[in-house]
Amino acid sequence: MRIILITFILIVNLSHPLFAKIASVIGNPLSQEIYFEVNKDTKNYPASLTKIMTLYIIFDELEQKKLNLNDRVYFSKHATYQQPSKLGIAEKDFITVDELIDSLIVKSANDAAVAIAEKISGSEKKFVIKMNNYAKKLNLKNTTFSNPHGLPDRANLSSAYDIFKLSSKIIKDFPQQLHRFKKTKVKIKGKNHTTHNTLLKKYDHYIGLKTGYIRKSGFQISLLSINGDNYLLGIYFGGNSAKERNNKINFLMNKYSNKNTSKNEENKKLIVKNEKKSTSNYSVQTSSFKKISKSKMHINLLKNKIKILRSFEHHIKKNGRYFISYINVVDHITAKNLCNEIKLNKLDCLIKTS
Repeated sequence: MRIILITFILIVNLSHPLFAKIASVIGNPLSQEIYFEVNKDTKNYPASLTKIMTLYIIFDELEQKKLNLNDRVYFSKHATYQQPSKLGIAEKDFITVDELIDSLIVKSANDAAVAIAEKISGSEKKFVIKMNNYAKKLNLKNTTFSNPHGLPDRANLSSAYDIFKLSSKIIKDFPQQLHRFKKTKVKIKGKNHTTHNTLLKKYDHYIGLKTGYIRKSGFQISLLSINGDNYLLGIYFGGNSAKERNNKINFLMNKYSNKNTSKNEENKKLIVKNEKKSTSNYSVQTSSFKKISKSKMHINLLKNKIKILRSFEHHIKKNGRYFISYINVVDHITAKNLCNEIKLNKLDCLIKTS
């Protein structure tokens, strides 16, 4: 059965040199190590995976305080004219940025994508220019965007590897937003909307970054798996049905999760080996969150951004209602140097005596 499944995965549509229907990448979003790939750089229609870039820009606007979650997003006539899937919000009516983010992830609402594009840039056309500027900045070499939602357009192209890199940037840059991708239903304007990603309902370890479909692309998915400190990201293009796509990505994620876990265990052993046996006199506090999951995500973010921090053991302790992440060091100079490295990356830290 597994041999047959892998054979199906490797089938390539060779009718056009640029467009291979089936494409996939499985790897670690933090280290960027790739465990499996087929047609990873081949250009395809990204369909609603396009909305991952729209979401990245929204999160960045929130980070820069250019947007607020409570801001109103009004729907223009142009936004209401978008093809389904959509919320069906009336012209001149509004929802909040907070609700709109959920509608993009869970409902994959095309009218909401245009509404936020107009909110951020003044017009859909100007927002598309912003999308392509971000794509260049994020080194998405095989990607060009022509709209914020992924509805059929010959110029709206990407690759499995570019979507892997873009999804990884969401995970690394905005870990505080990951809980949103776990939602299976939302209520907007009194109406309930349910996710297209049925894998989220079956398995607790999955976080569904996005699903997508148009006739020319087939069924697609960007899927994150989290097991403790182990992150695994899978991209799949070209399923003939949602069920087939889900079966294939689930098979691949299960197959390479063991390799991913083993690799992380090796890294942990190296870190323990490199630790000094001296008594620690100082600690560098790196975060404070109400949820331990966010502390773990922040530790992974630090390790990914700052190489030197991979050689130290990161701890988490509960202090009242908060989970504190910290690193123990021997002397004040080491603590100060580490803190300076963290601050250079525009992140917070605090030096304390043990």
